[in-house]
Amino acid sequence: MNEQEVWDRFKAGSEEDFSLLYRHFAPIMLRYGNRITPDKELIRDCLQQVFFSLWKSRTTVGNPASVQHYLLKSIRNEVIKRSNRDRQHEALPENYHLEQEDSHEQTLIQLQTAELTRQRMAELLSQLPARQREVIFLKYYANLKYDEIAAIMGIGQDSVYKTTYKAIARLQQLLHHGALLLFMLLF
Repeated sequence: MNEQEVWDRFKAGSEEDFSLLYRHFAPIMLRYGNRITPDKELIRDCLQQVFFSLWKSRTTVGNPASVQHYLLKSIRNEVIKRSNRDRQHEALPENYHLEQEDSHEQTLIQLQTAELTRQRMAELLSQLPARQREVIFLKYYANLKYDEIAAIMGIGQDSVYKTTYKAIARLQQLLHHGALLLFMLLF
């Protein structure tokens, strides 16, 4: 999908391209919203509001460099705005978990190993501060560039670099500590 061509046709009034934008970007927007607040109903409402507003303002909306970046920032702003209004905002849920898509070809052992790894990583990520979890999600799960993350989060690019570095360093520290404990328990 060529984002810019679809975006241009959407702006010209193509309902088909608007629907294509929704189908393509709604899943990652929902996953990102789940990292901002655990309130799934709020996230769905915000997603609908973002796309409703987008359709209403299609003739006046600009041409973003990255449609994904624009939509992720839009859902983030809408969730935060509504959460602040409702006074229920949590930066990221404490029970943060990673989603893993399972392939039909995987063996039972691979599935179990993957699940254990996912659980361990989710456990490690839950020990990070909220901002670090958010940066890790945007960088490694949404595959955004540092400048896009900075724009979405409303912080400087240097802050994104530092936050990413600190998150990875902390994950390594936690992983090393856990491996050391396991080694001590086994021997």
